Formats: sequence, structure tokens, C-alpha cells
Amino acid sequence: MSAPKSTHAPRVETPTPFQAVIYLAKSNSAFPERELRMCESYAKSFKWDVSLIVVDDEADLRGPQSRPMLQAALQRVLDRRAGAILIPHRSTISPIEGEFNEFSHRVEKAAGFIQVATRR
Repeated sequence: MSAPKSTHAPRVETPTPFQAVIYLAKSNSAFPERELRMCESYAKSFKWDVSLIVVDDEADLRGPQSRPMLQAALQRVLDRRAGAILIPHRSTISPIEGEFNEFSHRVEKAAGFIQVATRR
């Protein structure tokens, strides 16, 4: 005997929105408001949720591998709590191409990506 058919509508799972981390480098004493708004606007245009906003005070002093705040953003990707690190400019990670590429590779190895927020 087969199981009785349900008269209820099937349960529809709501997809979880794509999660991104916004990473901002603070280069002086002022909060990077314009860069934050640019990244938030970019995320919103793709209907991404922002799971974490990181403002790094030490970005100018250290390379990408030595920045705890940047490593925290990467950890979000490693833990599968975000799929991308959203940045206002490529130089936010590093003005040195090799350093940027090395960090980008680590993010991609964790099944994520770095996205530069371009104006839309």
C-alpha cells in the first residue's frame, strides 16, 4: 500500500541571499563613508546581503597576509558564511599586483571571489 497523497501545497524553500563581506581600508582618521556607500550600493544592485563590514585601520602598514582584519574577511569565506569580499578598489587589498593576486588566489581556493565595486 502506498503512502497517502498530501493535500497540502509542497513546502517551498526560500533561497538564502548571496552573502558578501565589505572590506574597507582606512587610510587616515576619517571613516571611509564614500567607499562604504559605493560597496553597499553595488551589493544591493545584485541583491547580495552584506554579512560583515570590516574597516581596517592597519591596511597601510602591513601586507595582506599580515592584516588580521583582512584575514577575518577571508575567514568568513572559508567558513562558507560569505561568497565574496567586496572592495572599493583593487589597491584596497594591495597596490602590488603580486600581493593582490596571491590573496585573491586564497579567496578563490576557499570557493569565493574578490569583487571590486564599480559604479552601476
